[in-house]
Amino acid sequence: MKHKFIIGILILLIISCKKTELEKRQNCGSNCTIVKGRFFSSNNEPVAGVKITCTYSIYKGWLSGTEVREVFKTETDKDGNFYQSFYVKDDELGYNRQAGFEVEIDDSPLDGNKYIRSNNPPSSVTNVLTFLIDPINRRDTVMERNYFIPNKAFIKVNLNNFNPIKSDDYFEVETLYPFGQNVGYNKFLDSPYATGSNGWGTFRASGLNSLISVYVAENEKNIVRIKKRKNSINSYEDIPIFIPKNNNIELTYNY
Repeated sequence: MKHKFIIGILILLIISCKKTELEKRQNCGSNCTIVKGRFFSSNNEPVAGVKITCTYSIYKGWLSGTEVREVFKTETDKDGNFYQSFYVKDDELGYNRQAGFEVEIDDSPLDGNKYIRSNNPPSSVTNVLTFLIDPINRRDTVMERNYFIPNKAFIKVNLNNFNPIKSDDYFEVETLYPFGQNVGYNKFLDSPYATGSNGWGTFRASGLNSLISVYVAENEKNIVRIKKRKNSINSYEDIPIFIPKNNNIELTYNY
């Protein structure tokens, strides 16, 4: 019984020390590094509830593996903003090829019926929001990242006359749209945001004629990509299309 009591005290001390270390980092009073930004959707609508976690990882070698220190946890507020100051330790300053900061962004709490998220089953991952922080040489560094999370809409696509010649032939549709970080200018979509995509083997013709409902970004320019493998020869066509609110778009393509 005495041994169990001692073990319990040790566990509490370990948890307490970890919490104190995290609180010390997050409650930086001076010489602070700052990560901030905003998540928003169409018409500059704020996106609240996105979870943001920063870690510092150190590779210790193939025997010891990787040590991961949690730096901070936060989430976007009702205005879509996040702001976190934290203290960078001496051994975390400057370049280290075996260590570095990573900011993980978790948008899974968002309503998947309203928003296009990083992961949209049954389709593939649309884009990666998580990012690495460049080496921090000064503790007063300020990093800003702003992200666009599109409103989700659907269009109908007819994939007709699919008559494969070989067993590995296919006929499918993908969509590409503005998603993720503000990159300044994305020539492909004529947009300030990065490119998200979905499909990749998900929305394929399953018979001679297939009607497929595929998601797109509402109030944005999208690219509908029709991909074919015919007699083992691959080809694709990109069709730019603007998706208005409450659309009733139905497209038809032949194999």
